[in-house]
Amino acid sequence: MNYGLFAILLGFLAVIGLNNKTIVVTVWPKIVKQASLIFSVLSLYIVIAWWYQYETSQNGFQLISPVYNLSLGLDGVSLWLVLLTVIIIPISLLSNWNNIKIGVGKYNILILLLGIILLVNYLCIDLLSFYIFFEASLVPLFVLIGIYGANNKEKAAYYILIFTFTSSLFLLLSIVVTTYMINTTSCLIYSQFVLSLDLQILLWIGIMIGILVKTPLFPFHVWLPVVHSESPLGGSIILAGLILKLTVYLIIRWILPFLAEASVIFYPTVFIICVLTIIYTSLTTLAQIDLKVIIAYSSISHMGVCIIGVFANNVLGIEGSYLLSLSHGFISPGLFIAVGGILYDRYHTRILMYYQGLLSFMPVFALYLLVLSFANIGTPLSGNFLGEFLSLSGAFQRSPIFTTLASFSILLSATYQMKLTSRLTGGIKSPYLKVTKDLTNRESILMLSTILPCLLIGVYPIFILKSLYFNLSNVIYLF
Repeated sequence: MNYGLFAILLGFLAVIGLNNKTIVVTVWPKIVKQASLIFSVLSLYIVIAWWYQYETSQNGFQLISPVYNLSLGLDGVSLWLVLLTVIIIPISLLSNWNNIKIGVGKYNILILLLGIILLVNYLCIDLLSFYIFFEASLVPLFVLIGIYGANNKEKAAYYILIFTFTSSLFLLLSIVVTTYMINTTSCLIYSQFVLSLDLQILLWIGIMIGILVKTPLFPFHVWLPVVHSESPLGGSIILAGLILKLTVYLIIRWILPFLAEASVIFYPTVFIICVLTIIYTSLTTLAQIDLKVIIAYSSISHMGVCIIGVFANNVLGIEGSYLLSLSHGFISPGLFIAVGGILYDRYHTRILMYYQGLLSFMPVFALYLLVLSFANIGTPLSGNFLGEFLSLSGAFQRSPIFTTLASFSILLSATYQMKLTSRLTGGIKSPYLKVTKDLTNRESILMLSTILPCLLIGVYPIFILKSLYFNLSNVIYLF
């Protein structure tokens, strides 16, 4: 693993080295973009090599490597999130391939830096390093939105900084108390300790304040639609596809095994918050007219289902939450590319009522959008269906009443998603729309890169579950 990480770091430094003014101005942006894409693809090959070395039938961390006193390793929980990270980063680079005209080198460097930070974040096997990289990802994201965002980019950048950084202070306090009590931050050791119930409750509340904002859940969700609406497309893809998954990973890695009794006590509170999140955000989505805001609210609703599944504290719920996180990590970026990339690049507006009848002159785009929409509402053979089904099945064993209310997410998601899809593709062509060409090869590759993994998860999930199952024995607390 050391050699792979050093290779990734050297590739990143090489991209920074190309970001200079000595190259001809007309050639330089193209060279930087190509070098960034090649580097991201090479990182994907390195992670695939790690995946090939990983033994799915073994429990615990593998490929443990100390890198400058930083302990890194892979297990069944982090393996697929690492793979998701290195798949999303090339997609993020390709999504803004043509519409970033100024500061191309800085934009690509920020995207790659975000990818490296998130990659190391999932590889860390101690809490302090996780928190450091957890917060470090805010810096390039803040700069990315502040420079390359839309008209209200400063507001969006400060929204994400203030909301997430403030809530993470409570998370830091919980880490400090944990380190003081057990004198270690290693995930390999701390799960062997049993704390008093009062201390567990205090630590659990501190951690959950950070998770409620970072996920985000009601009533701390207000920053996400603002950030998505003003963020550049690559920032929205990384935020929806990768950063929101950090909370599910943190719950599985820290809260469930270490604060098990507090999780048992507070799971009704979590279920109530998630049900309110699902119903409120789904109803709010029906009233939105901004395409990116609609997708952002749908992401909040799906993350509510993920949190319900993981706090069910059984095999079905945790596996479903994990599969839904992975599938949502592909489908949500695909929808952002469709509405915030393909359509916005052609018509420079995100207002829903502006569009109608795209099926008549963009049939390939309409087909991809229809597939993404059906996957987003949890149609069978998609990863979202399997993830939602297992999450709700696991939660039903814990609380049938709250799970029944949460199941309305299926109806509500179908309502707002089909409203969006039928408005964009159905009917006669809007008189405000000029006839444009259908998808380019680059755009088709982007669409297929998000659709095919989701279908693979839905059709053949056992290749993920067999590596995840052996690590759940360290997570589940039986009661």
